[in-house]
Amino acid sequence: MQKSETAVAAVAALHPADELAYVRAEMDCLTGREIALTRALVADREARVGSLHHAVVTRVSGKDAIDVERLPDLLTILWLLTQGDIVALDCETTGLHALDGDRVVSVGLYPCHITGRGPVKPGFRHLDDVGADNPFRATVNPGRPSSPQAAAVHGLTDEVLATRQPFSKGLAYEIYDLVAGRTVVAHNAPFDVGFLEMECNRLDLGFRDWPGAVVDTRILCKLLWPGEPGTLDALANRLGVSRGDRDAGHDALRDAILLAECLPGLVAEIRRRLA
Repeated sequence: MQKSETAVAAVAALHPADELAYVRAEMDCLTGREIALTRALVADREARVGSLHHAVVTRVSGKDAIDVERLPDLLTILWLLTQGDIVALDCETTGLHALDGDRVVSVGLYPCHITGRGPVKPGFRHLDDVGADNPFRATVNPGRPSSPQAAAVHGLTDEVLATRQPFSKGLAYEIYDLVAGRTVVAHNAPFDVGFLEMECNRLDLGFRDWPGAVVDTRILCKLLWPGEPGTLDALANRLGVSRGDRDAGHDALRDAILLAECLPGLVAEIRRRLA
C-alpha cells in the first residue's frame, strides 16, 4: 500500500470523536491564518493585489472584512477603454467607509474617449440625448462632519457643505444619464462606485447596473507595474502627466480629469504588454 493510501486509511479508521477533534484543530489553524492574512492586507494597501487575485477591504460596524476577486484580463480592459464611451469618475467623501456611515461630499464625472493612439478627447464619441461634451461636478451636504483626515484631503469645510443640498434623486438621475451603458473608469473603483451605490440605495435607487462596465485603474497599475506604488499621483508621474496643483488638495472633477489624461498612456502600455 502506498504511503498516501496508508494515511487515508488511518484517517478513515478514526473514531468520529477523534476525527471531529482533528478537523476542529485544522479549522483553528486555518482561522488563525485567515486572521493574520486579513490584518496584513488591511495594514498594507499596496499589498492587496496578487498575481491572480486582489483583495477588496470594507469596514462594517467597525470591523474589517475582505472579499477576494479575480484580477481582470488585460485584453478585456483594452477593449473597454478603446471601443466605447468612457466616464472618468472620482468622489470625495467624509471618510473611507461607505458601509460604516461615511457619505459623499462631491462627485466629478468626465465624459471622454480615446481616439486611435492619440490623447484622450473630452465628450462622447456620438452626442446623444445627454448632449454631454462638458464635465460634471456636484458638491452635496453629507449630513455629517468629515473626518479630519478626509477634510484635509478635499478641503471642504463642514460649514461650506452645510450650505449645499443633500444627495438627491435628481442628482442620481443626472449621474445615471452620464454613466448608463458606458464604461466607468475610477482609481480604486470599489471606493468611488461603492459610495455612489450607498447614496443611491438610501434613495431606493440602484446604481450597480447603471454602468456598462467598470475599470479600476489602480488594479491595472498594480498589474502593469507590480511592486510599484499604485496611487494616482504615482501613475501620473510614471506617465509624465502633469498633476497640476493636486498637492494643495483634491477636487473630484480635477482628479477625474487627471485620471482621464492618464488613460492614453495606460492604453499604450497595455498594447505593449500584449504585443
